[in-house]
Amino acid sequence: MSNELVHDAWKRQQAVIDAIRKVKPEMVERLALPDQNMVLGRIGVTFLPTNRPKGYLRLYPQDFIVEEVMKDGHVTQLLAEEAFQDADDKRTLWADVIKANISHPHAMTDLQSLLGTDLGQIGYSGIKDAIAVTCQRMSMRGVRREQVEALQHPHLLVRSVAYGSGALQPGDLQGNRFTLVVRTESNDSIDEVMERIRANGFSNFFGAQRFGTRLISHRLGQKLLQGDVDGALRMYFCEPGPYDVPLFRDVREAFTNLYGDWDEMMKIAKQLPYSLHQEIMVLEQLRQDPLKTRLALGQIRDQVKLWIYAYGSWLVNRYLSRAVEQGLDVPDEIPLPLSTKGPRAEYREFMINDGTMNYLQGLQAFPYVQASDKTLPTKMVPGGLTWVQIPGGWVLRFSLGKGAYATSFLSHAFQLYEGLPVPEWVQGDEVDSFEKIGDGSFASIKEKFADVLTRRDLVKEESEDEAA
Repeated sequence: MSNELVHDAWKRQQAVIDAIRKVKPEMVERLALPDQNMVLGRIGVTFLPTNRPKGYLRLYPQDFIVEEVMKDGHVTQLLAEEAFQDADDKRTLWADVIKANISHPHAMTDLQSLLGTDLGQIGYSGIKDAIAVTCQRMSMRGVRREQVEALQHPHLLVRSVAYGSGALQPGDLQGNRFTLVVRTESNDSIDEVMERIRANGFSNFFGAQRFGTRLISHRLGQKLLQGDVDGALRMYFCEPGPYDVPLFRDVREAFTNLYGDWDEMMKIAKQLPYSLHQEIMVLEQLRQDPLKTRLALGQIRDQVKLWIYAYGSWLVNRYLSRAVEQGLDVPDEIPLPLSTKGPRAEYREFMINDGTMNYLQGLQAFPYVQASDKTLPTKMVPGGLTWVQIPGGWVLRFSLGKGAYATSFLSHAFQLYEGLPVPEWVQGDEVDSFEKIGDGSFASIKEKFADVLTRRDLVKEESEDEAA
């Protein structure tokens, strides 16, 4: 997207979508909410009861608040700005970054552009949710405090914390604290299921956001690990998601018909520069050298990593589902599937069927993606779990260790819905979740981000997630 800020690309795309809406509104509207049990089935989660009560997430971005818990247990709090600590060593500026209603890749693209940094100068321990308000610590090598204090962005607020040395690496955190609003169809109590989860934990499967809005990230990763780079590239451009609005289904069909004509595909992609900004990056490289498809995917390395790790997540989900459904004993920890030692016994049957037994050879084509011998807890117990009933739903606060998903926890209690159309049973009042649980007020943050903390169905856009 050259030097254009992601927010500016969004405004250009918004003009295109608004023009389409005036003529053919049905092209940019989804007629029905995704079937959540079908979605879970697509990502390998088949053991949850299908009669769970309905709950709706993220009517407003502030319905989903994430505050990072650092390795030492310190919470990077939205409402508590820390006093700056100066130092003679100014190689690294440590800062808390608050982002509102913007994806992590988009936020990082704009931060790098505004601060004039290169890829790798900004370090972070984890990727936070897009439709949310999040706060996390970042390390900024070679960045001065004055630069971040002058930074202006509608979706970002950067608070300087300290000068020093070092840099954050992925995984350098204890976990995250969540403050969430779940809007429910019924007023039935959730006390029983919450007490059970507080005592016994929940099965730690990977949630749908791991698999992209098109629900194909794991299949893209599967193709890459099969060594089928060209097949992954074609799927990336051409396959629609099951719940894409007609506009994006038409775009994917056009890509299918034009596949290989990178110039013509670029003309289409540039009409939607926000949603398809990573496709544009890949197409730019393909136009320069059409035969080097692996190099083209290298332009979106973070996405390639997510695809491959999503395949591993799919293996974990299928293993856990089979174990629960068959009443098997599940160990407290299981190895991650993509081990340096080759296929693990837990996943071997799945990998044989998937054609990924030679995944280590496939990984050699992507040196920036690493196999790992770490383990994953099969049960997670949320810390500090609190729930308060409000008109039309619940406010929940809890902490989870790294590698656990809030939506995975909530899916044990609710059939979760989000996106458009908003169900008729959703009550639409804004909720100050901090105030409801007795921890101050979200009002000051709301004031800062008032222009972008918009109700879901008032933002007239149905865009895709760059994570595929």
